[in-house]
Amino acid sequence: MADPDAAVAIVRTSGPDPAILLMRRAERAGDPWSGHWSLPGGRWEKSDGDLLTTALRELQEECGIRLRREQVNVSLPPAVARRHTGRFLLVAPYVFDIDGELPTVLDAREATGALWMPQHTLLDPGQHRLQQVPEVPGPTLFPAIALPGAPLWGFTYRLLSDWLGMAPRENREAGFDVAQKILDFVLSRGTVLRRDWHSVEAKNRKSSGTVRTAAVSGMIPAREVMEHFSAPGAYVALVNRIEIRPDFIRITGLAFEEYLIEACS
Repeated sequence: MADPDAAVAIVRTSGPDPAILLMRRAERAGDPWSGHWSLPGGRWEKSDGDLLTTALRELQEECGIRLRREQVNVSLPPAVARRHTGRFLLVAPYVFDIDGELPTVLDAREATGALWMPQHTLLDPGQHRLQQVPEVPGPTLFPAIALPGAPLWGFTYRLLSDWLGMAPRENREAGFDVAQKILDFVLSRGTVLRRDWHSVEAKNRKSSGTVRTAAVSGMIPAREVMEHFSAPGAYVALVNRIEIRPDFIRITGLAFEEYLIEACS
């Protein structure tokens, strides 16, 4: 695996009701995470020496919080942060456990807000919904948690869900279970199963390897599917995204594997 490009700091308070520091990034042209809720962090610089120094430097620069190297609790495996364009970033997450919440002094060039998010909110399935996000037009839903001004979604949502054990990426069957749940719902609305799940080679797609597909007769009730699966639930964290259209539904799982439900005439 290549060396990480960046590092983030997961700063968590100790005690019976721990909280995790989040910051809302400033809106800047060209920043793929502009306006997102995220963890303090950024790209590695030569002057940093190592990625732990990067995480500590960015935490201080963005949020005004100074921690020491010996306060790091654990270094998590590198995580992939995908972007709409360009290559992905490989990010090194570092966990810091501290005694209590610290005041933030935000750099206005980097952040427009900060909060200490209770960990129990992340662990509560009732807080997780599949929803549309402004950055991605069209009928595509992403797992997210509502926060002031913008939802928590994308890379930071996935990293925290993975870390807290809500949706381990190695569970490749989780995405299929959600895809089957969606297929069952589509069939309950009057369509007929034409072809059960089978694997085909991914061609002319951004994904690689195989795609598991199923087919139904009749039009997919896209609006009903979106309304039904926008409800909160434990299944939300088990997928990366769901694209819902009258002629197909594409489900992307935790390992970015794909499941496709097609409508046949």
